Amino acid sequence: MSGTDEQKPDLASVLFQAHALIERRRFVQARALVGQNLREFPENSQLQYFGAFIDYSEDRTAEATQSVRGVLARDPQHYGARFLSAHLHEKAQEFAQAEAVWIDLLREYPESPDCYAAYAELMLRTLHIDKAWRLTREGLRHSPDHELCLYVASLIDVIHGKSRGADNPHLQRLLEQHPERLNTLRVLVISLDQQGETRAALRVAQQLLRTRPESEPLANLVKQLKMRSHWSLLPLYPMQRWGWGGAAGVTAIGFIAVRAATATLTEPAAAAVLFAWFAYVVYSWAWPPILRKLL
Repeated sequence: MSGTDEQKPDLASVLFQAHALIERRRFVQARALVGQNLREFPENSQLQYFGAFIDYSEDRTAEATQSVRGVLARDPQHYGARFLSAHLHEKAQEFAQAEAVWIDLLREYPESPDCYAAYAELMLRTLHIDKAWRLTREGLRHSPDHELCLYVASLIDVIHGKSRGADNPHLQRLLEQHPERLNTLRVLVISLDQQGETRAALRVAQQLLRTRPESEPLANLVKQLKMRSHWSLLPLYPMQRWGWGGAAGVTAIGFIAVRAATATLTEPAAAAVLFAWFAYVVYSWAWPPILRKLL
């Protein structure tokens, strides 16, 4: 055996190390390890897939897409590459292509909760709520504690207005089984915000952002919650809490108050009430966008 062959790294050990680094989100080290060993094993599909996954995780979408195509050209049945290709289609808003991949994967892996959860998340994103729920329920049948299945199920419960305690058993189970996971904290933020606990939601979102400072969606979420929980917006709480229903209620109360003031108060007092109502209307339209820019 030649000296070069003796120095060649053990492929199984390299794949194990690369997977462990990716699991811990240590992408810089993982990229270096994968790149170094691709020179030794240029035809290895799993190493190429790891490289594509690292690119995807770092938002290098074009590079990830090219790498995945290379893996699938060499190994069309590679599970990880097909799974990643579906997510890349979703990121490019190619929803029909992504759905086709999920359907093919589920035909081959009909007991995979990962595939059910990912397909359900796509259906949720495209507002096919009932189909998302059926897929999630099937995934939970195969794996009752599956993190992404519980995440999607708890989001569906929130959409249906089930934000509290026993009304959202999937969120409760998510908090019990995966309390430290990003998806758990995301749905907790949404649930708290929907319950009107915007300040609590902001605290959780800020903690999330500290763990993922590079995440633009999380940064935008923190900005939105920070604005909505600002003290100067307290008079707009009904609109923030109940949306158009709250706005309609406030409008009705305002009109009733103005009519009652006009009918029962002196002219100066009625004018003061009318002016206060007009000022509130102007404030409700003008101040939120101004505050958004200031924050």
